[in-house]
Amino acid sequence: MPDPYTQLLDQRRNEGAVRGLAKLPKDFYTSTTTYLEETRRSYETDLRENPSSRKGEISRQTYQRASQLARDIVEARTSKLLSAAFQASVGGTREVANALPEERALFDRLVQNLTEYRRTSAPYLEPGAPSAAIPLAAAVPAPSPAAPRPESAPRAATESHPPARLEYVRILKDSRPLQIGPDTVDLRREDILQVPAETAQLLVASKLAERLRPAGPSPAT
Repeated sequence: MPDPYTQLLDQRRNEGAVRGLAKLPKDFYTSTTTYLEETRRSYETDLRENPSSRKGEISRQTYQRASQLARDIVEARTSKLLSAAFQASVGGTREVANALPEERALFDRLVQNLTEYRRTSAPYLEPGAPSAAIPLAAAVPAPSPAAPRPESAPRAATESHPPARLEYVRILKDSRPLQIGPDTVDLRREDILQVPAETAQLLVASKLAERLRPAGPSPAT
């Protein structure tokens, strides 16, 4: 029977040669842990007794190389388990050939966590979730027959607040710009403006303009 170090060499080679999990002894994790612990204790004891001991140095190098072999095997298998768990969480098979008991327990936890993550953080990815592309007619519900039409509100506002009465004025002299509603108007001599009655009153009182009869000439802008 090959020694543990040679077995680790063969197991790493087999693991890298297959896409799924390679077949390992059921006690791989416990036996590998025991072997590495014994090898470490052996070289530490030898080097403690004789720091220049060749046997101790060989044992130390064997321990380091065996640890790296074991790490490569475990990391390769863990990567495969992660990929298989993701596929299972999106509807793939949950069968994992050659999984050891420790690995099967890890796989089941990964699937559960990934499934829960998708359900709570991205429910739209779950089968049967409503499509993100919703027709416009469905996305924008029609107004209720009992609801007032959109144009009714402005009409009601117009009826409750009749427009201000307008008057014509003639500008008598140039002056600084005047704010009339949302617009700013330059006041220039002989211009004829149509303004609200209150504005006309202010212009006349300030001797900047004079009122004109409604039949006067059209406003110049």
